[in-house]
Amino acid sequence: MTAQAAAPKRTEAEVDETLQRIQRHQRSARFSEADRLIEDLMSELGKIPRLLHLKGLNEAMSGNIQVGEALLREGLEAAPEDPIQNVDLGVLLAQIGRLDEAITHFRTAVEAAPNFEMAHTNLGSALFVKKEYREAIAHLERAIALDGRLLDAHTNLGRAYLQQGQVGKAIEVLYKALAIDPLSVRAHVQLASALFRHERHDAAEHHARRAIELDPNASEAYLYLGNALAAAGKMDEAAEALLKIAGTPPAGLAALSRLVHMRKTTEESPEFAMLNRYLDNQDQLGEEARVSVHFAMGKALDDLGRYEEAFGHYKEANMLNNTLHPFEAEAFVARANALRDLFSPAFLKRCGDGGITDIAPVFITGMPRSGTTLMDQMFSGHPLVTAGGELRAVLEALHQSPRIRQALQRDIGSDELTSDDFSKLGETYADIVRAEGIKTEFLSDKMPSNHLYSGAIALALPRAKILFMRRHPLDCLLSNYFQHFSQNQPASSDFSNLATTYKEFDRMVQHWSKVIPDRVRVVNYEDVVADTKGQMRSVLDFVGLDWDDGVLDYRKSSRQVITASIAQVREPIYTRAVARWEKYAPHLAPLARELRDYLSAEDLSRCGVE
Repeated sequence: MTAQAAAPKRTEAEVDETLQRIQRHQRSARFSEADRLIEDLMSELGKIPRLLHLKGLNEAMSGNIQVGEALLREGLEAAPEDPIQNVDLGVLLAQIGRLDEAITHFRTAVEAAPNFEMAHTNLGSALFVKKEYREAIAHLERAIALDGRLLDAHTNLGRAYLQQGQVGKAIEVLYKALAIDPLSVRAHVQLASALFRHERHDAAEHHARRAIELDPNASEAYLYLGNALAAAGKMDEAAEALLKIAGTPPAGLAALSRLVHMRKTTEESPEFAMLNRYLDNQDQLGEEARVSVHFAMGKALDDLGRYEEAFGHYKEANMLNNTLHPFEAEAFVARANALRDLFSPAFLKRCGDGGITDIAPVFITGMPRSGTTLMDQMFSGHPLVTAGGELRAVLEALHQSPRIRQALQRDIGSDELTSDDFSKLGETYADIVRAEGIKTEFLSDKMPSNHLYSGAIALALPRAKILFMRRHPLDCLLSNYFQHFSQNQPASSDFSNLATTYKEFDRMVQHWSKVIPDRVRVVNYEDVVADTKGQMRSVLDFVGLDWDDGVLDYRKSSRQVITASIAQVREPIYTRAVARWEKYAPHLAPLARELRDYLSAEDLSRCGVE
């Protein structure tokens, strides 16, 4: 009998101990040692799924991705519902960019083991990358409920909350992440981002600086530090922070773009030289990055008074953006029509005896770039008002109101809705804003698209007032065209789509002014610029607030500024933005033709339209 044949088989406990040693070797990157132990066990136990799984992981972690994937799949064939194997194969697939396949394996793991926290963590994280934020949040919340020590689940949940506009929840969960690991650079960076989105500039600055202390190469930290400093009006310090990473991946292009939009470019500005280098090498950039470069260069050339060249870059940026993020004009118009049809005078009267009255929101609505940020900042100076910024509370409350959604989609008749449906809508809205830390009776909500939902707002919140900010259509729409909204405002990338949204906005203003005249007020941006005090007196009287000089000192507001207006709202109210379109009039004929009914003969003539 040979020595090998005489060797006794290992006990189950000894096999388990060897498996643990293999995993220790893998965690410490001792892959050759791990492989020897795996082969030794295979010679004794055969190619069982567990060992195929470990060998596959070992190969993948050693850099042999294809071999590792094949072994992982071979192990999974023998145990197709094994949650651990599905998760590990999913992680590998996600790492090599095959996210849809990864999600399939993560879902299999969740179905096979509903209480397996890592399956929920990875599925939630993958869904976040796919921008499926609601489902991502559900799985990440479940993972944390199963194991409250999961750092990645906390940081990714914080990011998902931010994407859904739930800033208060994001801050809460990111502080919990830091309680798990106070040295987590990622948690500090994401918390800086969330605090910037809230009103806490000093705290945002603190966490950005702490991230930089822990990792001086944390480029995102410099970006959020620059954002926080700029939002607090510390423009020189902000520029210094942004210049440290401007032009350097991965956050360098975002920092460079932020810097260009934050201050006026000169021929000697370092950011102008960086932009030109980016343009020289744009063939090496992805499409989204090229869009950012062209928008930034358009703004820089506008600063330099080189308007013809500036428009060329804006046009190129928008052509690219329109391809990446197309606008569904027909669906937009259909939804606007459905809202006007549902909220008829008779319907508003029948459902008008509900709602909640413990809060009095001021909704500052309008087309983007119509002066909503300026108005919100002035409200933030009033001692009785908390300025909420662009809250997603109305949209989220409607999402949680299936019967109202069904009526809008004509799945049920409007006669099936009652005032109680809108009372529930109001209750949900209040819960959402309270969760964001807004506790005052009066608050401002400047989500521009809320003008679409004014009827629902009026029924749900009887004390709410709604402002429609209006601005010269060419100034307003050109400002949209010049702004890099990415996927957030896809209509802004095309003159025809911009005209469509403007016409629908005007129809909405006319409709609401007719059916709820005591709840709405049109405010012209040009009037606010020309007579700020007089206009604010009138607006405060309409809202039901006494005059306070603080509304005129909006630059000292503690409220965050996170829109494209960041630099402007830190300056005295100025008139440079009035009639800015005239510098670009030769390029605006297509837009002017579609807006003929809203423009004067002189405006049309300037654009070359008879």
